[in-house]
Amino acid sequence: MLAAGVLSHLEAFKILEVFLVSIAGVLFGDILWYWLGRFIKNKYPKQRFVRYVERRVKKSFPTIECNPFKLVFVSKFLYGLNHPTILILGFLKIEFWHFLRIQIKASLLWVSIFLALGYFFGYAALSVTHKLNKFIAVLVFIFIVFLIAEKVFDYFVEKKIRQQKDCLK
Repeated sequence: MLAAGVLSHLEAFKILEVFLVSIAGVLFGDILWYWLGRFIKNKYPKQRFVRYVERRVKKSFPTIECNPFKLVFVSKFLYGLNHPTILILGFLKIEFWHFLRIQIKASLLWVSIFLALGYFFGYAALSVTHKLNKFIAVLVFIFIVFLIAEKVFDYFVEKKIRQQKDCLK
């Protein structure tokens, strides 16, 4: 998404087309993960692992069946957690249309944020320099800063989750 935003700023792509393709891709992928979760639950309902995951998720997130929006939205920003979260929503057999409404909202926000960040990074990199090698160096620096910021965000979110689990004990 970030690279697509940068390339949109450089006019390699049209921003509207990037946005529409990104939304379609994200939604299609998430729907596949959801149905994979439903398939696993239907195919192996008595499997110990499936029951264990279901129990742990319901214990950790008691409101997941009623309002999974926050969990879905946050999981989109935590690398490696989005697909398992959606798979679990399929496990829990959340109503598909409810899941889709939540997914559309979360995906619209997520794609908009990342495309805007990429577009801004492209603008910032171009305003610093017009030479290609310096431009690439600035982009790499910005991406590294973004990755560090994401790791810091992950740390604080995980710390908050640990604190909540400690309070529940």
